[in-house]
Amino acid sequence: MPSKLIGALLIGKSPRPDLVDPLREFLPDFEILQAGALVDLTPKDLPDVSGKPYPLRTRMANGKSVLIDESFLSPRLQAALVLLEAKGVVAAILLCAGTFAELVGNVPLFKPFDVGLAVLHTLNFRNVGFISPIAAQADPIRKRWQKADIQTMYWTADLTQPDSSLYRLPEAQIQEERLKCIVLDYVGFSRESVQHLQSNISIPVLDLGYLTMRTLAGSLTNSE
Repeated sequence: MPSKLIGALLIGKSPRPDLVDPLREFLPDFEILQAGALVDLTPKDLPDVSGKPYPLRTRMANGKSVLIDESFLSPRLQAALVLLEAKGVVAAILLCAGTFAELVGNVPLFKPFDVGLAVLHTLNFRNVGFISPIAAQADPIRKRWQKADIQTMYWTADLTQPDSSLYRLPEAQIQEERLKCIVLDYVGFSRESVQHLQSNISIPVLDLGYLTMRTLAGSLTNSE
């Protein structure tokens, strides 16, 4: 392989070691270049997400958490991807679970939504429970997965909180809905919180972020 550069696309500011460090664990022999969609922007520059179809949560350079609509981010992510490609990355990964259907590149681009959808279809998992930490995402998450022929049940929960009610997800509810797995429709939960959830329920837990990182790493390993 002529290059050992991988691009990491961030919907907020860069660097984001909390998101990129797990990727480094999967790709220890690669250099990871980060590019954020909010370069040179401040919170005052961000539009109001009220009434917008798909709000996403990210952080500014000062650590402040903000909500931004996917449509506002799309062209900025495209520009960030072009920048990464100009620097010679051989592949890129989007570190966000948003759909971003219009985001395309000249190198392989790994999107958590696309990777997760492919895995669910391969496993023939049609009844799926979804978890994200943002209540305003409930309707868009349901709609996009149902459009892809996945029947959904949705919970809002922040798994980083030790008292998260989802750690005690009722087994009866899982059985009643005949859920095949739980999908964490978010990139940024810690591995420990994911493992804690898995230890408390009887069906598989698919974390879209880690799933996509593993898929990217496997693709690069197979191409060498």
